[in-house]
Amino acid sequence: MAPSIFHVRSSVLLLLCIGASIWRLTYIVPGSSIHRLRELVHHTGSDKPLDPSAANATLGFQTILALSAEDQNSTHAWRRSGLVRAANRTNLHIEIPPQRDYTFKELKALRDGKPGEEDVDKPSEGQALAWLGHLDLLQRVIDSQTTTAFILEDDADWDVTLPDQLLDISSAIRNFTNATSPPELYPYGLDWDVLWLGHCGDLFNKSDPTNLGIHDPSMLPLDRLRFVFMDPDFYKDFPPQTRILHTASGPVCTFAYAVTLKGAKKVRNWASSTGEAFDVKLNTGCRTGALKCLSISPEVIHHQRMVGAASLSMGQGSPKKVKQVNRFETDMTPGATEFVHRLESDGSVVSPVLDTSETQNPASNRVFTHNILHSARCNWNRNDDELVECNPTDEEWEEFAT
Repeated sequence: MAPSIFHVRSSVLLLLCIGASIWRLTYIVPGSSIHRLRELVHHTGSDKPLDPSAANATLGFQTILALSAEDQNSTHAWRRSGLVRAANRTNLHIEIPPQRDYTFKELKALRDGKPGEEDVDKPSEGQALAWLGHLDLLQRVIDSQTTTAFILEDDADWDVTLPDQLLDISSAIRNFTNATSPPELYPYGLDWDVLWLGHCGDLFNKSDPTNLGIHDPSMLPLDRLRFVFMDPDFYKDFPPQTRILHTASGPVCTFAYAVTLKGAKKVRNWASSTGEAFDVKLNTGCRTGALKCLSISPEVIHHQRMVGAASLSMGQGSPKKVKQVNRFETDMTPGATEFVHRLESDGSVVSPVLDTSETQNPASNRVFTHNILHSARCNWNRNDDELVECNPTDEEWEEFAT
C-alpha cells in the first residue's frame, strides 16, 4: 500500500506511512510542541496479529475476576446478571468469587487509617467496603501466583468488539514496553504493574513521545464522548477514532484494570493505608510513580447505569458484613446463552431480564453506558446486524455524569 497523506484538522498535518500492520504517525500542531504518536496500530481482517491470545476467553490474561457484592435476592438486582450476559455475548469466562463478610473492625481500621493519617481524606462506608473487596481480589491473585489478572467491577460494560480491541491494544503494549516475554503466554508483556482499561478519564501528557495511537472504528466520535473530569476537546488534535496508549497520569474509577503478579503485590501494599477511595489511592500511586501504570484513553470499558430502579451498591446495608453471593464460574461456558437462563431459574440470579427496547424497557428502568458504541450488555441477545446503542441523552448526562 502506498504512503498516504491526509489532514485531521486544518491545523494538523499528518504524515502517514503505512506498513504491514502498523501506521507510523507524526503530526505537528503549529504554535505548539510536537505531538508524536510512535505507531498507529491498525489491524483489519487478515492483518491481525499472528498470536490471537488477547482475544481468548480471558482476553489474554490468566484470569478475569469480577468484584460483586450485589444481593441476588433483591428484586432490584441487575449488575451481575448483566455482567454474565455481556460475558456470554463476547465469549468471555469471568470468575466472580464470593465476597466474604467484612467486620466492623476491618472497616473501622481502613476508615480511621494509620497513625499519621489523621488529616488524610477518609472513605465512606460504601467506599471502604469496595476497597476491601479490591484488596481481597488482589490477595487472591497473589495467593494463587496468577501471572496476570483482569479485574472488573460488576457493573462494567464494553463494546461487543472488545476481543478485537484488545488484540490491537496488546500489540501496542508489547511495542510500548519493548516486551521480550513470549506473546503466546503474555500478550501484554509483563513490564507494568497496572493496566487501566476502564476509567473516568486521564489527563495524560499529549506531548509524550512514547504515546501510541490505536485506530479503533468502534470508538464514538468526539462530540459524543462524555467525561466528568475532562473536556472531550482534549482529544481533538488526535486522528478520529484513535485511542491512546500512554503512561497513566492519574485516571480515576476502577471499572476495569489489569495487574501483573508483581503489580498486585505492589498495589496490595500501596493500598493498605487509608485514603478517599480505592481508585483515588491507585490514582496517586500511578501519578507519583510508586506504581508503573499504563492506560488506554478514551477508555474501552465503562460502567452501565440504571435509571429509576434501586440497586445494591457496594457498602449499602450493615457495616459488619456484605452478603455472600453464589459462585457460578464453574458453570460458565463462553458464548452459551442457556447459561443466563439457568442462572435465572436456579436462584443464583433472580433479577428480571432487562429488555433495552423502548417498548419493553420504560424510562423508569432505562439503562445506558457512557462512551461505548455497542454495549455488550444492551446487545446481549442481538446479532451483529441488529446492534443498538444505549448511550445517555444530553439530559441524562447532566443528571448522571458518570
